[in-house]
Amino acid sequence: MLDSVPSIAAFATQLSNQKTGQQLEVAVLNKAKELQEQQGQAALKLLESAATPAGGIDVRV
Repeated sequence: MLDSVPSIAAFATQLSNQKTGQQLEVAVLNKAKELQEQQGQAALKLLESAATPAGGIDVRV
């Protein structure tokens, strides 16, 4: 019985560490998603701000 107590404690510690690791991974993925969304919004604003000349664009060569 006494041998099982340290084993149970070690197992609980391992599970806790895994949970913490998973939480960290989710937080990193959420931050990456947030940054990607911000970059996408910035790219859209840049495209929208690129005004087309009043006479259009001359593409003749």
